[in-house]
Amino acid sequence: ALPPLILHSLFTGDATALARWLEISPHNAITVLDTHDGIGVIDVGAHSDGRPGLLEPQAIDHLVEEIHRRSEGQSRLATGAAASNLDLYQVNCTYYDALGRNDDDYLIARAIQFFAPGIPQVYYVGLLGGINDMELLGKTGVGRDINRHFYEDREIDLALESPLVKRLSDLIRFRNTHPAFNGSFEVATDDTGSLVLSWNFDAEFARLVVSFSQGKATITASGCYDFTFSGEAA
Repeated sequence: ALPPLILHSLFTGDATALARWLEISPHNAITVLDTHDGIGVIDVGAHSDGRPGLLEPQAIDHLVEEIHRRSEGQSRLATGAAASNLDLYQVNCTYYDALGRNDDDYLIARAIQFFAPGIPQVYYVGLLGGINDMELLGKTGVGRDINRHFYEDREIDLALESPLVKRLSDLIRFRNTHPAFNGSFEVATDDTGSLVLSWNFDAEFARLVVSFSQGKATITASGCYDFTFSGEAA
């Protein structure tokens, strides 16, 4: 549920459903935003027994259409009945393209993933800030291949030198080394409506504050760590 809920929050400025999920989500889990398959949306929909889901049907429809818009229609060509898909409940698109290639929005999404309970996993295309592989999609006609780019050594070297990947690497290093993540997790909403994710372990702390209405996020942590990113509306 995490990948579509983060997108929904960034698209709409409303983190209510995301905060609810973070309150009830299991802690003994591996968290992902992207995989070799598409971005699943069915997990946030209604249950088979009729119970409501985390998002209303119209909100899910808006989410899917907004991904198509921000990817300039590329995801639409790879999704549903358009391209030999086994799962019609996934949107095939790189996570970076789903966010319109907005670096700050992408880093905000990753920061939320890294602060969510569980062990974060980053797919190789996502790690390198990969974009939709329309050439591979055209060759195979398989929708999920849009997010399965075959990287050459030179492409990897160039990606590793990009500002986006360097900042993402800093976030990954922070998540893997800061002692606060060995402690307890809390999720809250402050007086401004910002989402606040906190980890505390003895005297160590790490805190992520995300203002979805302003497209801004700040990380503060013990050890004088400070990281701020601010996206622009697409």
